Amino acid sequence: MRTITRVEIIPLKLPIIALKDDVASLIIDSLEEEKLEINEGDVFVIAHTIISRAEGKEFFLPEIAPSPLAEIISRKTGKDPALVQLIVNDASKILKVRNNIIITKTKHGWICANSAVDQSNAQSNCAVTLPDDSNKSAMEIYSTLSNNLKKNISVIVSDTHGRALRRGAINVAIGSYNFPVIDDVRGRSDIFGYELTSTIIALADEVCSAAELVMGQAGEMTPVVIVRGMQFRSPVSNVEELQFEDDRRLFR
Repeated sequence: MRTITRVEIIPLKLPIIALKDDVASLIIDSLEEEKLEINEGDVFVIAHTIISRAEGKEFFLPEIAPSPLAEIISRKTGKDPALVQLIVNDASKILKVRNNIIITKTKHGWICANSAVDQSNAQSNCAVTLPDDSNKSAMEIYSTLSNNLKKNISVIVSDTHGRALRRGAINVAIGSYNFPVIDDVRGRSDIFGYELTSTIIALADEVCSAAELVMGQAGEMTPVVIVRGMQFRSPVSNVEELQFEDDRRLFR
């Protein structure tokens, strides 16, 4: 259960992130530059792209040798064979290839287009993949931020994903630390007194989508957003709880 009186969404500008940059330290520098005080319970939503780049997950496509499978898929989709190879590398299963889209189950467990491999906000002739372990990345950033700021905060790593049967992508959680990812409201009563029996809220995804309103997808240079004013009663949980088991996925 959560109690919300007012929520603030605060964008935070960062420089272009390079390999081995300390993302948490750069966030602290930005907070100091903006003279922004952090409150108890603030949630830091961080676009995975800057974490991926810092962790060496940005790849120069001309240096990638496509496999025979990548070449076949490239001919079907019209995609660069090297880009397809990155998509294949990050996929545990290829679910569908149609037009110029490759739907995969990633090695992280997410079902999405192109294994979430993205050329937007990447350097020329490069593509960015997801971090190897977004939960670990969130934990490490949390540790530096909480030790420095001396506040109880949360960290969510986000990415934009499409949705079955709906046009357009939204920001969703792919990693987190110290955050109640799921808000299970089963057992509560609605306004007419009926007991809720099946309602489970993807709270982390809701927060990420709110953050995207100011984070943007192009040249905004605000890959970190602070969501302020949320009060939680649900226990801390992991983003893996957002995933359905294969036999419960209705849209295949």
